[in-house]
Amino acid sequence: MIAGAGSYAYVLSKNVSADSPTSPAAQEDVSSRYNSIASKFDKEIETTEYWTGITKARKKMIAEASGDVLEVSIGTGRNLDYYDWDFKGFNGKVKSFTAVDKSAEMLEVAHEKFSAMFPGVIGVRWIVQDAAEPIPGPPRNANERSGNKDAKYDTIVQTMGLCSVNDPVALLKNLSDCVKEEEGRILLLEHGRGTWEWINRILDGSAQGHATQWGCWWNRDLEEIVKESGLEVVKMERWHFGTNWKFELKKPKTTTTVKEEVKAVAEDIKKQEEKVVEKVKEKVEKVEEKVEKPAQKKGWW
Repeated sequence: MIAGAGSYAYVLSKNVSADSPTSPAAQEDVSSRYNSIASKFDKEIETTEYWTGITKARKKMIAEASGDVLEVSIGTGRNLDYYDWDFKGFNGKVKSFTAVDKSAEMLEVAHEKFSAMFPGVIGVRWIVQDAAEPIPGPPRNANERSGNKDAKYDTIVQTMGLCSVNDPVALLKNLSDCVKEEEGRILLLEHGRGTWEWINRILDGSAQGHATQWGCWWNRDLEEIVKESGLEVVKMERWHFGTNWKFELKKPKTTTTVKEEVKAVAEDIKKQEEKVVEKVKEKVEKVEEKVEKPAQKKGWW
């Protein structure tokens, strides 16, 4: 515990410079950095993640994933070893898997890892795209890549991803559209602002250098980001001076009242449209009568 905290404090204290912006809107997009560091990424961070307890936290959280699983910002697939798979003789909890990452190079590393684990399994989707954009539904089964368009995911996973996207709130709102209402879960393992001001000063001072090197901004206010997303917090844990976060989130079930209000508004709009259409028809008919009706001749002929 002490060794882990000491290691983490050392990591934070490196490359401290001028303060960096904390708002995602003011932070530079550094996500392209991942394509250039994909091949060496695992080797570079393996030791740091082990000694700071991130590896252990990954294992613990990923074990909770089940059903149709979507992992966004999958990177080099550092979580693949920890899923309870239901593929090729494994009778686990994860029956389908969809992987999304903006970096094609990082995603290819993850793909190679999975192929070595489960050669011949084709029912896994590997998608190169921004996770804030619409994401296809889960594969129908382990032997078919085609997605089930109307289906939602049981579990969505993201580890160390909110730090590297342009608009983390938009990303979470998009994930909310992909997960099952009420019963589905979004699991996040992230790093961001801590509970102590001196830690946050270190984070702010080193954020620009860290972002340039690793493609992520580690001084974001994650609690505020989650709050703005509209997702409901089921459970939240923090450690390492509050800078590491684990969230279990869910999409609140749409209440009957809200549904009824939406339906009523839609019906009212429809009625208004019908009235407008009827009035337009009446005017058109009057105009057509004037055009088609021959002018009456006056006088004697």
